[in-house]
Amino acid sequence: MAPLTTLPRSRPADPVIDDAAPPQPPATSAGDGVPAHARSAEAVLDSLEVSPGDGLTRSEAARRRARYGPNLLRRTRRRGALRILADQFRSIIVWLLAGAAVLSFLFGELNETLAIVAVIAINAAIGFTTEWRARRSMEALSRIAQVAAKVRRGGQIVEIPAQELVPGDIVLLDGGDVITADLRITEAANLQADESILTGESVPVSKTTAPVDEAALLAERRDMLFKGTALTRGTGEA
Repeated sequence: MAPLTTLPRSRPADPVIDDAAPPQPPATSAGDGVPAHARSAEAVLDSLEVSPGDGLTRSEAARRRARYGPNLLRRTRRRGALRILADQFRSIIVWLLAGAAVLSFLFGELNETLAIVAVIAINAAIGFTTEWRARRSMEALSRIAQVAAKVRRGGQIVEIPAQELVPGDIVLLDGGDVITADLRITEAANLQADESILTGESVPVSKTTAPVDEAALLAERRDMLFKGTALTRGTGEA
């Protein structure tokens, strides 16, 4: 089912949860406010009004695409490296530290001045590196939309551009696939995913169809697949 965005390439399919479409897809919290990961797969399928065996019809998929828009991340104005670096110094704390460094210098406290300047420089370097990597990651996620996804449409398995996924699409998944949308898993067979891009955990995570607690952390949502992650083994549907 498609509430955010996902990319598959093999057998079963996952519910796509459209994460980048304009209006919020109905699958994430169908009416009652309960998120998809805390609801049964059947309940999410019902809320999306889709049959896992048939998938959406082509006409219904077109209607939903017109309503929710393409499965793409919202684009923001791109900032250059110098702008990102300059932004690291636009903080009251940094200004206070800079003021303290000036005062220390005026009072002849050279060691304290150098220490404060070093703290400011290290803080700016860490902030710049973090933001730069985040921007690169976002650009990589945007490129994922150019990949093809296998979905079930009108009872037939077809391959479509990932950006054409819509809420309710049944996505077929296999080991090695890159996930191009946030998905609620409906079928899983030895399914594991590499979610290190989100959690930092290098060990593949086993996936299941069973719902988890509503307050479960991202890393604990074993019934979900997230955009930008990759399947390491198994098959499934979502």
